[in-house]
Amino acid sequence: MIFTGDLLLYAMTGLVHWWWAANLSIFGVAPNIAFMAALTAAILARPAKAMSYGFFFGVYLDLLGSNIFGAYALTYTLMAYGVYILKRHFDLIGGFSQIIAALMLSMLTMLFYQGLSLVFAKINPLELKAFLVEPFLNAALAPFVFYLFARLKKRFGIL
Repeated sequence: MIFTGDLLLYAMTGLVHWWWAANLSIFGVAPNIAFMAALTAAILARPAKAMSYGFFFGVYLDLLGSNIFGAYALTYTLMAYGVYILKRHFDLIGGFSQIIAALMLSMLTMLFYQGLSLVFAKINPLELKAFLVEPFLNAALAPFVFYLFARLKKRFGIL
């Protein structure tokens, strides 16, 4: 039952990410729902499950994109591992710490993805407006996504 709940959560997050990016983007920039779901899963779940969520959300974004396949999967898996290391030293349950973590990790993952693209494909996929706006959109929506996922974990045992 828990595996089915995880699959349903993954599918719903992917659907919300796709719909929001297609319909609610502001000047072509929308918050990265898949990133916030991977970050929230990394905070709430055990390390192996958190890295699995990060990997599969990365694969989802790789399937949506046209750049290097596997770059998002690697980026989000490493981000989930980094959050596992960080949450032993910092309290990531509070809203302010989630906002700061989402802001910083969003910038770091974008820069890491940019570096992978430049090294392996010699293309520049990152737009300046996305780098300047998307981390703040992610940070603003991070506590809401965390609250939603925490409620799902408490009520249904997902994550």
